[in-house]
Formats: sequence, structure tokens, C-alpha cells
Amino acid sequence: MTMFKNIIGLVLVFLMTIACDPLKEINDSIDDGRSPVTSDYTFTEDDYGLSCNADVQKFMSFSKAVPPDNDTCGVAQVLNQKFYGVSGDIMNTTYNYFNSLYKGTTIPYTATQSDYDRFGGFGSLSLNSSIQVCDSVFTLLNGSPAVKSDVVSLTATYYENGNTTATDTLIEYISFGSPIWQQIYVLQSDDYRAMEQSHDNFNSKDNALARIPTWLNLIEKPYASEGDVQVIQYSVSEKDSDGNRVTKDYVTEFNYKNKTWVAISDTQAQTGAYKWDNETKLWNVSPVYTFVVTTDDKYDQEYTVTAADYTSVGESYANFDGRNNTQEDIDTKIGTILNSQSEIVIEEGQNIKVNYVVYDGGANDKVGYYKATLP
Repeated sequence: MTMFKNIIGLVLVFLMTIACDPLKEINDSIDDGRSPVTSDYTFTEDDYGLSCNADVQKFMSFSKAVPPDNDTCGVAQVLNQKFYGVSGDIMNTTYNYFNSLYKGTTIPYTATQSDYDRFGGFGSLSLNSSIQVCDSVFTLLNGSPAVKSDVVSLTATYYENGNTTATDTLIEYISFGSPIWQQIYVLQSDDYRAMEQSHDNFNSKDNALARIPTWLNLIEKPYASEGDVQVIQYSVSEKDSDGNRVTKDYVTEFNYKNKTWVAISDTQAQTGAYKWDNETKLWNVSPVYTFVVTTDDKYDQEYTVTAADYTSVGESYANFDGRNNTQEDIDTKIGTILNSQSEIVIEEGQNIKVNYVVYDGGANDKVGYYKATLP
């Protein structure tokens, strides 16, 4: 009887063994029979619910805390539950990314006579020279260049539009990444009254974001130019996690676009490329390459950044905004674009000529050379 059971066991093992091989062969034949494709996909609300991270599920976005390339709960973790690919498939995936503007590391500083001598003149600072002071001071005192949301509280004498302020005037400047800084305008009592608020705050952030653009259009900045930027600090009365009402300060960037002021959303669409790994049967983050800026103008391939490319990396128009992007920012975004695009096939070691446009008061055509390297 024991021998009979052993024989049955061997037969079952044999059947299980041969049953696995045909399935593998079927999958391999599918891979061999279909050419790899590049496709586009945009996350739905239900997709965020598939994330293994509670914050991604709740806020329906990725963030600095849970980046889209997170090894555990990133974009690929959701794609792996929905799509099967073949070797070489690329899926350009669009998702929400939360990247709010807030007052981060803040450095207080009072301008000295040497600052006026170096950056200003006649004992005062203009708007442009005060930004130079902020950038220099932050790097010196913090030990590294400013990143987005860093702040310098600069007390100085300012000169602008023919007027000189008091010597103890405090103005805060917020960074969009060194050397780009914007002055923060703090709403005053008269501003809240002009926006029909009985107190020096709004009852919700949505109410603030609905009223401030109208106030900018009609009262504060009616003669703005296309592309102008204004950073506004405002107060909101809201309930905390315990249900108690508190007043909280927010800062928001407003841009002048198409003859009107608009608020820049904290959550914006971003696109990343993901490649199918046929060995692991999983989607992996692509970009594969790190693109190194080079001065070598001998190139293997040429690429021109498209309007869709600019949008995919957070730009509002078909150009890189030179006022909110450093050259390093632009180079990083070009690297992301090159890894996501499907027009040219890039190989390691190739030098890519890239044609792009930078807006800095006017549209300027630029050319850069980027060498593809593996990390």
C-alpha cells in the first residue's frame, strides 16, 4: 500500500512539472509574437486606491514623502496589479504629484553697509539686489544653496519706484531653488476688507483661492505682464484634527496667464516612463539613463522638446520658465523628458542634441548636449 502511495505521489509531481512548462511556453510565445509598444496611461481615482500607502489612497497623489519612484508603494506597484507587458514595452504614466509651496527653513538677516555697498547703492536695496542678498546669505549661513520653499527674512532699507522705506522694513523672500527668489506679499487688513472678509482671514482655503485672483486683477496688480509671478501669504480659520478652530497661514503662487491671475495648484499632473522587465514580470521605473551636460557638440541623435513634454514636467507653456527654473532645473527636466519620450531610441554613451525654449521676459531658443550614462 505504501509503495502504491509513493507511485501516486511521483505521478502527481510529474504532472505538476509538465503543467508548469506549457504555461511558461505560452507566455514566452506571447512575448515573441508581439512587438514592444509605447503606450500612454493616466491614473484614475480607483488606481490610487490600489496603492499600498494610506496617504496616496487618501489624497490621490504621490509626494516628496511617497515619491512616484518609491520601491514599495510607487507608481509601478499600481501598474503591476493592472497590466501585463512584453519585453521592451514602455508605459508613459501620468499621475498626480503634490508639491505645495510652504515656508520651510527660514533664515533671518539684517542687511549691513557692506551689503548695500556690494549689492545696492546709496544705502538701500532694490528688489533685484535684495534677491541677490537673499541667495548669498542663505548659502553662506545654511551651508548649501536654497531649495524650493526656503525663506530669508530680510530686514533692510528698500528703494523701489522712487520711494525709500524705513531702515527696519522686514520683507520675506521665498525660494523656488537657488538663484530664483520671489518676494512674499502678506495680506493686510485693508486687503481682506477689499475681498469682503470681516476678519483678517478667510473661512477656507478654497474661498481664499477663489477671491485672491479677482483682487489681484482688479486692485493689487491690474497692469501685470504675461508670466508675472506673485506669492501671497494669507490666513485661514479652520479646524484642527481635534475639532478646534485655529488660524493657519498659507503661501500660494499666482501667475499672470492670458490676461488674468491664476493660482498654481499644489497638486499637478506629472508623467513618468515605466518599462516592462520580462524576467521579473514587473514594471520598473524608467528613466534608465542619467543625462550629463556636455560641451561636446558632436551628437549622435537630435531631439526637440514638444509642447506636451513641457507640460509633463510641470511647465504651463511650451517653454521652460527661466524665472522659476535654474539651468540645473532645466537640465534635470530635459533628462526626464529624454527618458520618457519614444521618438528616438537612446543608447548608453550617446550624445543627444536637445532643442528647447526658455522664457525669461521673451522666448529664447536654446540648444544643449546631453550624454546618456547608466547610473
